Amino acid sequence: MRKLAILAVVLMVIALAAWLGLPVAEVKAARPYEGTTIRAVVNAEYVKYSLSLVEPAIYDKLGIKVETEVIPLDPYVAKTLLEFNSGKSPWDLVMFGPSFMPDYGRHLEPLQPWIEKLKLDFAMDDIPDVYKKLMLRHEGKIVSMPYDGDVHIMFWNKAAFERADNKKKFKAKHGYDLAPPKTWKQWDDQAAFFHGWGWDGTDRKLFGAGASLKGNNYSYYWWRPRFFAYGGQYFDAGMKPLINGPAGVRALEEMVKTIQYYPPGVLLFESEEPKTMLIKGEVPMLFSWTSTGKRVGNEKESLIIGKAGFGIVPGAEIDGKIVHRPDLTPGRSMAVSKYSSKKEATMKVLELISDPEQSLKIVMDPKTIMDPWRNSHFKAPAFRKAFPGADEYLDAILKTFPHVVPDPILPGASEYMRKLSFEITEALAKRKSPKEALDSAAAEWNKVTERRGRDKQKALWSEKMSEMKSVGIEYHPDWAQKAK
Repeated sequence: MRKLAILAVVLMVIALAAWLGLPVAEVKAARPYEGTTIRAVVNAEYVKYSLSLVEPAIYDKLGIKVETEVIPLDPYVAKTLLEFNSGKSPWDLVMFGPSFMPDYGRHLEPLQPWIEKLKLDFAMDDIPDVYKKLMLRHEGKIVSMPYDGDVHIMFWNKAAFERADNKKKFKAKHGYDLAPPKTWKQWDDQAAFFHGWGWDGTDRKLFGAGASLKGNNYSYYWWRPRFFAYGGQYFDAGMKPLINGPAGVRALEEMVKTIQYYPPGVLLFESEEPKTMLIKGEVPMLFSWTSTGKRVGNEKESLIIGKAGFGIVPGAEIDGKIVHRPDLTPGRSMAVSKYSSKKEATMKVLELISDPEQSLKIVMDPKTIMDPWRNSHFKAPAFRKAFPGADEYLDAILKTFPHVVPDPILPGASEYMRKLSFEITEALAKRKSPKEALDSAAAEWNKVTERRGRDKQKALWSEKMSEMKSVGIEYHPDWAQKAK
């Protein structure tokens, strides 16, 4: 009798589907995880907002609801790792910076067994090598998917560079034509030139350039492209820090000289303050995360729509060739916690939010601050027409990929980076000389290395150093003196 009752219910559902004109297969497949709720953890409200853009699709296709917890950026790594290192986690879906993979990786569920079991499709061929090779694996196994493609590119206000009067004045002062800077010397010359007057043709007192120089990792990302362009490297083969060598000192000395041409309060600026000044026409140039481009093109807030340029971050002229070393920053990846009791449902959510169509919604929205990371994102007609200059913006990101430098992807990466950033800001605030600050940072780096185990770090660094060398990034102690 029970079997007959079940059969009757099934037949009724099929009959109802037929009456409504729905395919039977659609009814059977609809919302297979109805009633399931998974918990996600992210490090900002705008990341939570980005997930909300795809939550309707998650529910419509899977029947899954997502509850998202926000832990602020500064304590995020420490708080999430504290949970994981206790052998448990209240979260199913985990956002983390892939630069910190050595600390997070062992707590994440490998994807391949689930790809085979559930026939998942993460469209791996649609992911650029810069992310696929550097950001997804732990001990050779894929454990995450990109969510936010973080690299730095340069942005500029065309009014500053194209006004005839500006060109005439600059050439008279510096002896070369005014154009978006290709080298750090040109950047510094132009920051000094533009500062303190109305380079836009008004009588406003405007600023020379924008930057994010707060000491909680931001200043490190503004120092690093100079450091590597001048031949720097994080460590030698024995894990001796090289950050306080000639390349690091030159980079920081130049920043100390140039900071006077940046807006007041720049030592407290995180990512969004200089972006706002750029789109309001208050700074002529800025290098920053690629999400800046979406704000440039946002008609609700930008005053420079159609008046902005996009390109690669400046570098250094070495033996007649310009070497660019823009930042590849931690970004954001999404993964499934190995401690989750809802791994299957969470894997399906990970597949869906990584889908080319769904992820495009996220990276196109200017309020998400999420950056494009799929090849198809860069080719999407809707994105290329999203605002005037969007095609130039997306092309600038693609041109940047071959030159990027990653973080020191080692256990304790967050500690290394924060110690260095703090000391860089100490020098920028003139509380220490550049050499004193970098010597202090190097001493702190040695302490981190000892705590983590020098031999272990040395072995892992050897692998990372080889990876960097394979793409042309290695130590050149002579470049700091010869760079132009």
